[in-house]
Amino acid sequence: MQSKSKQSTLQADKEQILQALSETKAQLEAARMGFSSATDDALIDSYIYQIIALNKKYDYFLQSAKKLGLRASLPTREEVRKEERTP
Repeated sequence: MQSKSKQSTLQADKEQILQALSETKAQLEAARMGFSSATDDALIDSYIYQIIALNKKYDYFLQSAKKLGLRASLPTREEVRKEERTP
């Protein structure tokens, strides 16, 4: 049995991870929108690097959530990509 302190710390960790996932997802959406409207080569490159970094960040938090046994309704990266392709 876990102590109250450990339980509250674990709950706080779970909430932080879910918040980070949500924020990273929003940042990814913004970066993808910027990428699709960018016309300058340097800006396009910038969005590409940003999207790659945010995907890695999202994967990190997703793995952290799985380790804590979290199940969230947030889509996986593959689901997000699939949604983007659907008209």
